[in-house]
Amino acid sequence: MPALAPYLPPKNSDYDAWLANFSGLITANPPLFGLTAGDAIIIGNAYAAWHAAFLLATTPITKTPVTVALKDAERILSMDIARPFAVQISLNAGVLAADKVAVGVNPRTSVPAPIMAPNSAPDVSVQSAIALTLFMRFRDPLTSPKVKAKPYGVTRCQLFGKTSAVQIYDPWDLLWVKDATKSPFKVDFDASEAGKRFYFAGRWIVRTGLSSPFSSVGDFIIP
Repeated sequence: MPALAPYLPPKNSDYDAWLANFSGLITANPPLFGLTAGDAIIIGNAYAAWHAAFLLATTPITKTPVTVALKDAERILSMDIARPFAVQISLNAGVLAADKVAVGVNPRTSVPAPIMAPNSAPDVSVQSAIALTLFMRFRDPLTSPKVKAKPYGVTRCQLFGKTSAVQIYDPWDLLWVKDATKSPFKVDFDASEAGKRFYFAGRWIVRTGLSSPFSSVGDFIIP
């Protein structure tokens, strides 16, 4: 298994998202990660204390030297709690590599594993719109809404779409529009398409070229 990025991100906003995902998945199913309900409570309490301090230190009206110092202290405390559990999960041979990646730790194994396409589809939506342009976003629906990372091995989200006066239900009736590697991304239209309904769906593509299932078909009227 290739090495992943450090599981404790240096940037506070990224660390907040990582710890939210780590705590959320473990709370939902502790045995899946070789942990107990009591462990999940400890991790959840650590996240709650950190997140509260993080919000105080990053909200302009409450940001003071005192709240920033509290945030720094809570980061150290929460890391001291989360890190041993993360290492335990990483070294646990009974936890699937895919579950280790999902919870945000680096699987420690020397056995190569093929990169398979995710079984789940991306969540694709329109974030905002201006004349003849849609700003769209994608995310992994299996992780916390705060997590922006793509699933392990995924390099891009393929967007398929088409304008139509008749409702489209099947994503296979759509045409390829673009490959998006970052979210959000922009989709431009010709003037002739203004006011028409744009139907769209997306799927993940991994480094080996394999694809996930399509998302459900969404729609939006082009301004």
